[in-house]
Amino acid sequence: MSEELVNALARFHQQVVLPDIQRVVGTAVDDMGRQLRDEMHTLHDSVLAKLEKLETEYDSIKAGLGRIEQRLDRVEQRLGTLEADHRDLVATVRKLDERLSRVEKRLDELVGAQRDYASRAEVQELRTRLDGLQTRLDSIEQRLKA
Repeated sequence: MSEELVNALARFHQQVVLPDIQRVVGTAVDDMGRQLRDEMHTLHDSVLAKLEKLETEYDSIKAGLGRIEQRLDRVEQRLGTLEADHRDLVATVRKLDERLSRVEKRLDELVGAQRDYASRAEVQELRTRLDGLQTRLDSIEQRLKA
């Protein structure tokens, strides 16, 4: 009888319990699989949306950097021109300074040689003109420094 009972229990298990367990477990696994697949699709969609946003931002940054590079090129060109102009002005000021020194020296020589002949008013006029030239030279030097 115990063998019959074991056989009956084995058949009961194969015909009733096992199919019921397979149905319950299968349904649970299918539901979990669907839920996992849905979560993966949602995650995938959000990753794609973020990637698209990053690509858009990258394109904007790249375009902005291109504009900055173009502006920097124009600024460098202008700076080169300004530097050349500055060098020219410095050379001109040096020449003017040398010329002024020669004029002052010659004036001193003339005043010394013709002290008896030159009136004081003429000497004063020459000194005034010389001071005016010095003021103009100082003004040019100030503009160059600025």
